[in-house]
Amino acid sequence: MEIFQNTTHISWLEAMEFFLPKVFFAIVCGGIVGLEREIKGKSAGMKTNVLICLGAAIYTALSVLLSAAGGVNAAGEHHLGDPGRVAAQIVSGVGFLGAGVILQARGAIIGLTTAAIIWVMASLGIAIGMGYGWLAVTLAVCIVSILIAVTFFEDKVLRRSRHFQCDILWDQGAPEARSLIYRTMAQNDLNLEDFELAERAGMAHVQLRYRGSAPDHKRFLMELWSIPGIREVKNT
Repeated sequence: MEIFQNTTHISWLEAMEFFLPKVFFAIVCGGIVGLEREIKGKSAGMKTNVLICLGAAIYTALSVLLSAAGGVNAAGEHHLGDPGRVAAQIVSGVGFLGAGVILQARGAIIGLTTAAIIWVMASLGIAIGMGYGWLAVTLAVCIVSILIAVTFFEDKVLRRSRHFQCDILWDQGAPEARSLIYRTMAQNDLNLEDFELAERAGMAHVQLRYRGSAPDHKRFLMELWSIPGIREVKNT
């Protein structure tokens, strides 16, 4: 890890050589994890993860430069500062950012995984800022592998129960559609939590909120189209 002995006289070229590799690795790591989040339609996608990782890397790199500036004691000896102080503030600051994405909705807590990823991305940024770029890339790949493997295990093996919501429109002239919708939901092992009935543009409209596994939810949406009178199914 390169540390300059006198940071007050670093040239522009030296600064670029010091920061550009860190910017590159931060973008790569944030992009790797952010892409997985984007594919799953999560709020913290590529831009958010790249910026978190990049910000942590820059702050850490600056703390290295500041600590290298250090000072001179009475004996005329140069001594280094403590770069860990800035890293500690990054950890606490990102904690507040992660807390902001945790929501409570209808008795369910959502956003915990997103908050945890924000926290982990900051740690990758700190590693990059300290000069361990390839280690951070390796860890980013491990993080994505864990997310994919755990999601597969929960959906296929544990059949994890999740919250879903969908809007359905059907013809007013098909009164049996409503009972068929609820029957199809029960057949797919989905548990109804709440619903709202209304009329929209001369058609019946229901908004359903229910719990179940992701495969059952997808199968339910597909089977809805086999019900006579269904005009629109929107997964919200």
